Amino acid sequence: MFHELKTLIAIKKYGSFSATGNNVGLTQAAVSAQIKSLESYLGIKLFERNGKTVQFNSEGLRVLALAEQLFELVDKMKQPECMADFTGEIRIGAIASIQSNILPEILEELFKYFPKAKIKLIPGVSFNLFHQLGKNEIDLAIIIKPNFEISDDYCYYTLKKEPILLITPIDIHEKHPVEILKNNPFIRYDYSSFGGKVVANYLNRNQIKTNDIIEVDEIEAIIRMVEKKLGVALIPDIGMSKLKEKNINIIDLKQPDLYREIIIIHKKNTEDSIISTIVSKIVEGVAIREK
Repeated sequence: MFHELKTLIAIKKYGSFSATGNNVGLTQAAVSAQIKSLESYLGIKLFERNGKTVQFNSEGLRVLALAEQLFELVDKMKQPECMADFTGEIRIGAIASIQSNILPEILEELFKYFPKAKIKLIPGVSFNLFHQLGKNEIDLAIIIKPNFEISDDYCYYTLKKEPILLITPIDIHEKHPVEILKNNPFIRYDYSSFGGKVVANYLNRNQIKTNDIIEVDEIEAIIRMVEKKLGVALIPDIGMSKLKEKNINIIDLKQPDLYREIIIIHKKNTEDSIISTIVSKIVEGVAIREK
């Protein structure tokens, strides 16, 4: 009955059978079948049905409250008395550009508190990882903050803000960013990515028309192309010391509100208290390191 009770709780959350089906990966007919099965098992009706609309009746509300309590108890059963004894798998989605800088620090903090945990890293771009999180294919994600409002179904924390920089081949001596962007071939940070939209919004806001020659999502690939004198680019500061090692010019745009925001995000589920603890410990540790 666990699946049926989870569906019952989801109906409260999403408001209807059809909306529940859309959000949990079931057809409306499958949701209806699960509820009929639950009603048959309990021997009571849980909803008042008026045409195409359904509402919880008093028995439905009573069972719903008990179901929520049941899953809270199950969640407590899954937690070891000491978090250091947690031996479960933690699936972490992470964008490529953080895997060589902030990710090792995050993993160090994680293993400090959960030394017996099994970590599975899933690489990907922010858009895909966000949707994998929504489908419960991963437990938490380290991604670029989306340019749309994040629903209350999620909880997230900012790990760092990376200013957007202009990089140019070493033989370009112009100093004014707008002129550089207008007068040189432009290597565009993929427009469909969350970080690429930050760049696109800056260009549109300042009415800068660029001569795009290629669109790329990988920051390292963009840097390499600029080194090869293929064009200029706007990229996030993935580590100034790392960039200074490259054969490129780095120009600070002096725009304090122009940055991509790296966040750690997870879903707010009743079963997520372990994940919530993991995330809070990671955020706390990273924050202390950056002070």
